[in-house]
Amino acid sequence: MEGVFVNSLETGNPEAGLDTIRLKLLAKRDDIEIMTQTVLPNAVFWVTPADDQETLEFFFIFDGSVELALDGELRKLLPGDSFYVTGIKEDILLKTEQETHILYVTNRPVFESLFGFHDDLTRLLMRINDKDHYTFSHSKNVMRYSVKLLEQLKDEYNGVSVDDMVVAALFHDVGKCFIPDEILKKTDELLPSEYRYIMRHPVDSARLLRKNFGERVAEIAQNHHERIDGSGYPLGLTSDEISLEAKIVAVADVFDAMISDRGYNVPKEPVDAALELCSMTDKFDKRVTSALYALAVSEEPDCIGGA
Repeated sequence: MEGVFVNSLETGNPEAGLDTIRLKLLAKRDDIEIMTQTVLPNAVFWVTPADDQETLEFFFIFDGSVELALDGELRKLLPGDSFYVTGIKEDILLKTEQETHILYVTNRPVFESLFGFHDDLTRLLMRINDKDHYTFSHSKNVMRYSVKLLEQLKDEYNGVSVDDMVVAALFHDVGKCFIPDEILKKTDELLPSEYRYIMRHPVDSARLLRKNFGERVAEIAQNHHERIDGSGYPLGLTSDEISLEAKIVAVADVFDAMISDRGYNVPKEPVDAALELCSMTDKFDKRVTSALYALAVSEEPDCIGGA
């Protein structure tokens, strides 16, 4: 019948998303999109302010549950509950305990931009994986730890772009694609001429990310090896010149390297690694390392450092 459109499992619907969240587009008319959102257990995600104050986003919980952070308090939404946002001024934190399915309706077109965004991410991820599988798994861990740290630092992150930090954390090492294999995978001490390739990779990461993801993402990725005493690279920035997002990624990056088996090191226990980073007050932001230690000693075994 004219004007009637039927979706079925056989025909399927377009999907997009990242590791913890998947969107399925059910219907679209002009700028209105109706989607289902599947969120994996123990996921942390955000609803972010829109550019247009007329944007409305509606969320209905089918099953599972969502914890919604409002004015410093968590409110648990159960099946049948819903909420909507319009004209928000700051990011809203959401968490899940189990796999959760949500009906998501918005009057701004987000699916197509996310679909293209996901394609760009996938191409970069595969480029990393082709070069070095350790870098691929390390990058995903750094993103996960960065999100956990930012959640722990929720009172500190006014003005922090959650989306930008997540993308930068995931792709902070993509510039390693330009490092020759014999240097990238070398287990012996690097020669000064070889180390110059390593020191360049944050600049190459920023260059690759800037075109598709903007200057803020590029800045975070470029500065993840900077240290607050100015001893880092590539620019030798000091504390006030380094964004909180870059400081978070820096700690997550070193922490994952310390607890991972790279074939030529002895992995540390998460608490021991966190304590060591806390002692390096000249290198890393104390707020971030303190948050890391709190996570490492958490009673939740998979909170940080887990599979």
